[in-house]
Amino acid sequence: MGAISVRLPDDLKEKAMKLAKKKKMSFNSLINHWLQAAVTQDETLEWMKRQLSGKDPEQLIRDFGSFLEQSTPGDEPSLDEIESAME
Repeated sequence: MGAISVRLPDDLKEKAMKLAKKKKMSFNSLINHWLQAAVTQDETLEWMKRQLSGKDPEQLIRDFGSFLEQSTPGDEPSLDEIESAME
């Protein structure tokens, strides 16, 4: 694992440290989490661009609409069941 030194504005560092404490994680873990999220987001957007390159947006919307029309509702849990599962 590599180590780097990063300069942050004092107010940003203070806010990030408070957030890390609130989330009960180390400052280092918080920064790692943020960086991983940013890299994953960028990789996902690049993948989507490659997948959709050259596609007709109107046709994609029609295809998606057709897909949604084929789906049928299932046995969705009630609000009480969801709240119970979250406890």
